[in-house]
Amino acid sequence: MTRSAQGVHRDLAAAVGRKAVRDGQSTPTVRGSDWKLATVTAVNGDGTVDADGIEDIRRQATYGAPLVGDLIRITQSSTGNWMAVCPAVPAAGDAWLAPSLTSPWANFGGGFQGARYRRYPDGDVSIEGVVGTGATSVSGTSAVFTLPSSDYFPLATQMFGTVMNGNVIRQLTINNLGQVRFVNLPAGAVTFININCRFSTL
Repeated sequence: MTRSAQGVHRDLAAAVGRKAVRDGQSTPTVRGSDWKLATVTAVNGDGTVDADGIEDIRRQATYGAPLVGDLIRITQSSTGNWMAVCPAVPAAGDAWLAPSLTSPWANFGGGFQGARYRRYPDGDVSIEGVVGTGATSVSGTSAVFTLPSSDYFPLATQMFGTVMNGNVIRQLTINNLGQVRFVNLPAGAVTFININCRFSTL
């Protein structure tokens, strides 16, 4: 049975329309900007990363410590350029991580939890552990360690109470640069002092 010219034209128009939709879904200049989650496969020396087959994704300044395997959020502009905005927190949150402590601070030991930190899916960060300075004297404000990147920093300085040897209450602060510090310490060695806090980064 011979199809009418009108039917052929109608089918052709439908096929062209479907192709236009497909092209628009994959063309940034048509669909506008977009974002997705991707896993870093390479860290380049020019401020870019590769992820999920996409090369040379420019990092924002806040994504300062990229690692292969990072789950990151990337965006594509309407001109087709990709940017790595920030690492994404896995559904279960980050694993506990051990910081590099600033001398003379060290983990207290003796079966007590050493200093560690982690990030939760809701953007909260927890820090816990027992540290001390051994026989070394400290006083005033003393930095224990610095959190690794702005994804772990509070928006403003957070203050918490903590307990040191002698059952004395002291102040712990975490500022918006991620510096974890004890403040108003009297001169002397700190046998042990506790860290146990949770704060928002949002």
